[in-house]
Amino acid sequence: MELTREIIAYSTEAEWLANREKDVTSTEAAALFDAGSYEGSRTFYELFHKKSGNITPPKFVASDRVKWGSRLESAIAYGIAEDYGLIVEPFKSYMRIPEIRLGASFDFRIVGITDGFSGDETVRNMFREHGFGNLEVKNIDSLQFRRNWIDDGESIEATPQIELQAQAQMEVADLNWSLIAPLVGGNTPKVVVRERDLEVGAMIRAKAAELWDRVAAGNPPEPDYTKDADTISKLYVNNNGVEIDMSDNDRLITLCAEHEAAKVEKSAAEKRQKAAKAEILTIIEAAKTVHAGAFKIGAGTNKESYRAYHKEAGERWTITKSIIPAADIEATVPAYRNVRIGAAA
Repeated sequence: MELTREIIAYSTEAEWLANREKDVTSTEAAALFDAGSYEGSRTFYELFHKKSGNITPPKFVASDRVKWGSRLESAIAYGIAEDYGLIVEPFKSYMRIPEIRLGASFDFRIVGITDGFSGDETVRNMFREHGFGNLEVKNIDSLQFRRNWIDDGESIEATPQIELQAQAQMEVADLNWSLIAPLVGGNTPKVVVRERDLEVGAMIRAKAAELWDRVAAGNPPEPDYTKDADTISKLYVNNNGVEIDMSDNDRLITLCAEHEAAKVEKSAAEKRQKAAKAEILTIIEAAKTVHAGAFKIGAGTNKESYRAYHKEAGERWTITKSIIPAADIEATVPAYRNVRIGAAA
């Protein structure tokens, strides 16, 4: 099937968000494979109910991290371009494949290479071989990079969220390569060159088409009860006030027993953890960092602090459940030893 690729210009954030609502976007591509990182688009099941209108995605509010990421985006893009001998330009259009309602937004596009460059030619060779490429800029703190990216000193692998986003962008824009360009810790670029993977692109297209077919038919996928627990809680947040007897439902009775057993196990485990932490403090006393065989213990002191935050409405579970209203909470948190145990480096 010949695919149409539409380019839609936008001038405001509202226009951009309105265009995105029509499609599975590149930032939602990972959810097609249960690998998403963002609320509202973490799993196929969650994405189905979002696109079906059964759950309301969180309203997009730019955090300080997002605001500064946007402010620094151009500086990072042009800095990466200078370091790698590239010519880049902003690419702020929204693109989509209407036949399968798959879309993507972009940061910058690589449109050329500079003269007189004397560094590594790996990235420039991608332009020589494939022509225009996508430049996906990321502003990442060093802790998040260490936790979520893989860097073995020879190659770098981004998170599944970002890797699948890049492949979806190439699929929508019909580009054959992309440069994922994170600036880590404010001063260290860790670029990742990715060629278009036609097999992955076909999988993304197929899963997007399946999603829209399911939405049209009102046919939800099976949930993963571990990954989709939060989504299921949102879908069933309201009760109808009816009391019923389901004593003939063996599966329900088994699940209730498992729930209560897990609650007992969790309580016992928390007590063991609390006791272990207390004994650890009597052994390490005032030391802040301790090495112990295969373990590294961090035991800094968190000073007394004041916190105020809004708690969303939710549920309280025993075996019955009741609605907990939203609340604005203010509290003073006393100083405490923040004991963290991890593997030794």
